[in-house]
Formats: sequence, structure tokens, C-alpha cells
Amino acid sequence: MLFADDGSQINPNLTNYIMPTSLDMPEIDVDIVDSYDPTGPFGAKGVGEPTAVPTAAAILNAIHDAVGVRITSLPATPEKILMELRRQRPEQKRLTD
Repeated sequence: MLFADDGSQINPNLTNYIMPTSLDMPEIDVDIVDSYDPTGPFGAKGVGEPTAVPTAAAILNAIHDAVGVRITSLPATPEKILMELRRQRPEQKRLTD
């Protein structure tokens, strides 16, 4: 991505954006911490699962930002979004009018 001196992005799209690879990563130091979870099997803790926790909330917030309706249950299907739009705007029979 290319940026001007004022910080604005010069290239208007990501067509020429090169995805970073493992060769672009800095050296990472790993520290193992002995810690046991009393609720996990044999004291094990999840490592990868915590990164999935905020994903659904981020998607639902993006839907709210885009169309103005709050979906509170998963999955957030197009039908649920349309039903909520119609519930909040009963004067509109169809959204395509």
C-alpha cells in the first residue's frame, strides 16, 4: 500500500497489494508459561479459540453500521436482516420501492 506524506492512501484499491508471508515477519520469542485451567481437560487451555470470540460481534456490528438494524442471534441471515428492517420500518412494504 502506498501512502502520501499526509498519511492518505495513494493507491485506490488493493489490486497491487502483496500479502505478507512468513518471510515478512520479525523474529518472535516464545515464552511458555506454566498455568493450568481447572475447567480444561488435564488443565489444558485453548490457544487458538480466543481469536474467534470477537468475530461474530464484529460482523453483527458491521451489519448494524451498514443498514441500521441490530441482529442479536446467529446466524445473521439475509432473511433475519430483512425481517428486522421491515419491523423497524413498517410504513415501507418493500425495500426496493
